[in-house]
Amino acid sequence: MDTLTQTRERSITSTHTAFRTLEGDGFEVRRAIPAKAYEAVGPFIFLDHFGPIAFLPGEAKGASAHPHAGIETLTLLLEGRSIHKDSLGNTSVMQPGEVQWMRAGRGIVHDEGPDAEIRRTGGRNHGIQLWLNMPKGKKHDDPAYRHFVASDIPLIKGDKAHARIVAGHVGDVTGPLTSHGNPVVIHVSLKAGGSMTLDTHAAQELALYTMTGAAMLPGQTVEPGDLVRFGAGDTVSLQADQDSEILIVGGDPLDAPIVRHGPFVMNTIDEMERTVRDYYAGRMGQII
Repeated sequence: MDTLTQTRERSITSTHTAFRTLEGDGFEVRRAIPAKAYEAVGPFIFLDHFGPIAFLPGEAKGASAHPHAGIETLTLLLEGRSIHKDSLGNTSVMQPGEVQWMRAGRGIVHDEGPDAEIRRTGGRNHGIQLWLNMPKGKKHDDPAYRHFVASDIPLIKGDKAHARIVAGHVGDVTGPLTSHGNPVVIHVSLKAGGSMTLDTHAAQELALYTMTGAAMLPGQTVEPGDLVRFGAGDTVSLQADQDSEILIVGGDPLDAPIVRHGPFVMNTIDEMERTVRDYYAGRMGQII
């Protein structure tokens, strides 16, 4: 466990329940960011939680070819196998414990979803997709893609618990993903009776989302599908009375207007109109 130099526990400022909606080719997700009360948490402007779900043969659904622009996407897989293909020519298979990052920038087309075997025979699927906003002046950067295998992601151990540091700094441990807004992404797994304290002083804004089980924080238990936002402080202390999977996200807010239109996020309506024209003109490429 981290050796902490500061010990001011972050307090919960608000609690929000994710709403259910359909995404991609018709699979259900719980969306915790954005919400009526907030547009973002640090640089994160989107948090979708899919699963855990067991598919019967022929039932599995993904998100067939679709565009993105003006954002970065980050997908964490807990169960299943997912295929990624994009208009840059990348193809990769994501296994449980792995992470995929994609900078959409000026525009990219990608296809993601369960692999052929799961579609054919059935199986389980569970994960998170996050969108990170890109700052003003960077929205039209070149697209890029990176796949992190489990061994790329450092681990911090607690008592019957561990945390995978995908992005940000926790004590002297640094995650492999760096981006605008100093993002923090921590995936915490606790066994029944487990506990862990994390040094999160570097994040200006911070939130915790419970995927499965329950996150027992000082004074409050966070149930699956609920997101809590924290105030200022240095640490987050977690306990669990059952096996639990928790996600902590945050960082520094990006100071620019957010204009959303489906898979595109820009700063102005003029930028959005240009982006839509680029897509329909084929300037975001195609998957071959």
